[in-house]
Amino acid sequence: MNVIFHIAAGTAIIAGHSNFRNDSLSNQVKLSITGFTLGVISHGILDYSPHCYPINSKWDAIVGLILILFALWKSRMKWISIVGFIYLGSLFPDLVDLSPGILNGLTGINLPEYDNIFPWHYHEYSGSIYNGDCEVSSVNHFLTILFCGLTVWLNRRGVRDKVFKNSTQP
Repeated sequence: MNVIFHIAAGTAIIAGHSNFRNDSLSNQVKLSITGFTLGVISHGILDYSPHCYPINSKWDAIVGLILILFALWKSRMKWISIVGFIYLGSLFPDLVDLSPGILNGLTGINLPEYDNIFPWHYHEYSGSIYNGDCEVSSVNHFLTILFCGLTVWLNRRGVRDKVFKNSTQP
């Protein structure tokens, strides 16, 4: 699935985490670890579901990086590590399994490539659709964005008041 959809899932996880206290270092560590873990799990669920790739991979990566950097920039100091670990978990399987091959192809360097670690990147468990019939993929993408949007909207006060800085608050 495209990076942007994994980032959307990560944003929903951040919204859910906004309901918890992070007033101590131990709570911040716990939220970072659970957020990272939920990010990896959400990645697996999204990659296992049938999907096409509606967004060009280069633009997807560029826009995804910009979204993550913007979210980190807007995060309150106590939330930066939590937000960062959640997004890292949401992208971690792709970074581990796919990055060496992508970097080799883009740069011509020769990083070592290994067998995939995450099962949803194996052909038999991947939901990637290669026959061009992307109707079910469109439904899955729509439902993903709808679910993530509703999760953020239902937790908007925590997101607005705790996680992210806004122009009216210091």
